[in-house]
Amino acid sequence: MIRFRSKITEWIDVSYLMRFIILLLILYYGNLVFIAIIDHKGLVYSQFFDKHFNYINWLRNSLLYTSNLLAHTTGLNTHVTLPFRLTSQEGSYIEIVYECLGINFFCFWTAFVWANKPTNLNNFYWWLIGMLGLWFLNSVRITLLLMAIVNQWHYNRYMDHHTLFNLATYSLIALFIFFYINSRKHTNLKPAVQTMS
Repeated sequence: MIRFRSKITEWIDVSYLMRFIILLLILYYGNLVFIAIIDHKGLVYSQFFDKHFNYINWLRNSLLYTSNLLAHTTGLNTHVTLPFRLTSQEGSYIEIVYECLGINFFCFWTAFVWANKPTNLNNFYWWLIGMLGLWFLNSVRITLLLMAIVNQWHYNRYMDHHTLFNLATYSLIALFIFFYINSRKHTNLKPAVQTMS
């Protein structure tokens, strides 16, 4: 049993894994608690948090307005109908509900980066790059989906757009993880800077 445990610790950083899981659970369930706090129909609704700290609406609006801008660059005439919709001139629309925001991906990436030690400016840059990449990918997905509806593109019978988006997002996260780990290895190989007195 001891040999088996030592073999596991050779391949897996158990302390990192525990930090990652704990942070991921805190972020995941923290989001669920926050949603309950800003839900007008909920038992624990807080108008203060809903008005001043509603990052769910901030994220949704940023996705809507960015997707609207992307749609205009492709020649599609659209407008944002708050609080949930990106609507085309023809009347087709995409409704951005909580499940469309990709918050679980943001939680995963945040937990992955911030579970690493030391937490420094390099981690912040990687966290920001990942968050912006995931956010932009989701904006592109929303734009393409509205374009598909307006232009009546044929849907894939074998894979819906949610599954396709999940695959694309996991692939992007895997790419970010690869570059993040390689950047850490490269940083660790550099000799410590010494000052001469």
